[in-house]
Amino acid sequence: MNLTLRQKARAILREASWDIAPPPVIWSPRLVRCAGLFVVEKDARGKWHPEIRLSIPLLRRRDWPWPQQVCGMNCHDPEQVQRRILEHELLHYKLWTEREKDWGHSERFRQLALEVFGHQSITHGIGSEPD
Repeated sequence: MNLTLRQKARAILREASWDIAPPPVIWSPRLVRCAGLFVVEKDARGKWHPEIRLSIPLLRRRDWPWPQQVCGMNCHDPEQVQRRILEHELLHYKLWTEREKDWGHSERFRQLALEVFGHQSITHGIGSEPD
């Protein structure tokens, strides 16, 4: 059974014991500079909407040399790469839901990345995202 991105996000949040519903998670054909992105956009009524976007051009590639370093961890297949990227973006989302002043790559972000997911780095390693 293939899970949707949102189902995968829900499973990751549950495994992390974070009692929050996942945001919308979409595949983006336009996202080419980084593998994943957490965005919050305001609608016409002024309400904020979070969303995670994953890169079709980068994450659906099958010609990566394996293993591939993602978030400082060795990934041996595209599914592992997608999961590491989704974990990373869900960290941004969690900090945003907690109304953290800085939901970027803060010290708290780094701490949670290591403690919850074992990430050794805060960069994806796929694409050219800045540190």
